[in-house]
Amino acid sequence: MDAATCHAGAGFLRMRIFLFSAGVEATRLSDLERRIRSRLPAVQTVSRLEEITRAVPQGNGERACILFPVVVNAPEAFDRMVSIATEYRDSLFFIFISDDIPASDYKRLVQTGGADWASTQGAPDEIADILARRERDESAEPGDAPRPVTEPVMVAFVPCAGGVGNSTIAIEVGIQLKQAKATRNRRICLVDLDFQNSNICDFLDLEARMQIHEIAGNPERLDTQLFELFISRHNSGLDVLAAPRAKDRPLDLDLATLEALFRMISTRYDLILLDLPVHWFKWTRQLLSAVEAAFVVGRNTIPALRQVAETLQAVRAVDRMPARIDVILNRCEHSLIGGIARRNHVKNLLGEEEVHFLREDNENAIESANTGIPMARRGGKIVKDLAQVVSAVAEAKPVQAAAEGA
Repeated sequence: MDAATCHAGAGFLRMRIFLFSAGVEATRLSDLERRIRSRLPAVQTVSRLEEITRAVPQGNGERACILFPVVVNAPEAFDRMVSIATEYRDSLFFIFISDDIPASDYKRLVQTGGADWASTQGAPDEIADILARRERDESAEPGDAPRPVTEPVMVAFVPCAGGVGNSTIAIEVGIQLKQAKATRNRRICLVDLDFQNSNICDFLDLEARMQIHEIAGNPERLDTQLFELFISRHNSGLDVLAAPRAKDRPLDLDLATLEALFRMISTRYDLILLDLPVHWFKWTRQLLSAVEAAFVVGRNTIPALRQVAETLQAVRAVDRMPARIDVILNRCEHSLIGGIARRNHVKNLLGEEEVHFLREDNENAIESANTGIPMARRGGKIVKDLAQVVSAVAEAKPVQAAAEGA
C-alpha cells in the first residue's frame, strides 16, 4: 500500500485521495484542507485534473477519489459537476463539497455512478463516511446476500413540559450507547420530531439536514438517495435525523409522510431513539403505540411532578401501551454526598413509578452546549446517573421478540 492510501477509521480505503484546489478562495481552502487532513492525513492537494490522471492512469484498475470544493450558484455550475463525474467515472470518484445542495440535484449527482456530495460544515466526517461506504460496496462479492436487518427497537423520550432537557437526555443516551463496548456496533439513529424548533444538531455541532418539506404531502419522493441526504452523522457513529429550524414551517405533518420516513428508518437501524416535542399531534399516539419503551422527562418540583403524572397517564392511554414506561427527573438538587432533595414529594405524587434521578451539573451542561461535545465524553455525574436508563434502552426488545422470550 502506498503512502497516498488513506485510513478513514472504518478500514484502509484502497484508493488514492486528492483535494482539488483550483478556483477555491485561499482562506476557505486552508480551513478545509486542515480539517480534512485531521481525518485523512495522506490526502494530496492538486490544482489540475491532469496531475491526477497522470498519477492514476486510466485502464490500470486503480481508482482515485477527488475531493472537489465548489460553489453551486447557477444551474450551469451544477451541470458541469455532473458532466465531470460522468466523464471520469471509470477511474475517478468525485466528492463535491459545498454549503448545500438541493435534493433533486443530489439525486442527479449520485445517479452518475461517479460522485457523491458532502457539506462544507460536515467535512471531514461525511467524507470519511462516504469513502467507507464505497469501500464496503466495492468489496462485496457478486451474489452476496444483503446485510440482515433485525426487527428495530424504538424508544421514546417524552417531555412533560418545555425546558426539561429532553433533547439533551436523548443525545447523552445515544452517545453512551455508541461508546459502550457491548452496543457500539449497533446501528443507532436519533430522530428529532420537532420540525419547527429542532435543536439536537446545535448540541452536537452538526448541520440539520432533514428537509422534511421535500416529502411533506408527497411521501413517494422519499427514496434511498434522498434519505442519505437527510442524515447528519456524528463522529461517535450516532446518526441524527433533524430538520433545520424554520419558524414559518407548520409544526404538524400528515401521517403518510411520517410512515414513509419511518419505513425507511426501520430498514437501516436496529435502535431508533425518538426525541418527541412537547406538543402532541394527531400522529403522537400512534407513534407511542409503536415504541418498546418510553421515558417521561420532567423536573423535581411539585408543579412539574404533576405534569409528569399527567403525561404518564396520556402515554398509558395510547392504543398499545409501551412495555416499559419510566420517569427521568432532570437537574435534581442534591446534597454533597449525592442525596436527592425532595424525594418525599416524588413518592407522594408518583407513587411506585420507576424514577431515574439526574443530578444538577450546570457547569458541564453549559460547557457541553458551548463546545458541541456531549457530557458523556467529558465524564461527570450524568454518565453514572444515566447508567440504568442506558442499560434499559440497550436491553429493550421488539414487542414480538419480547413476547416470544416471555
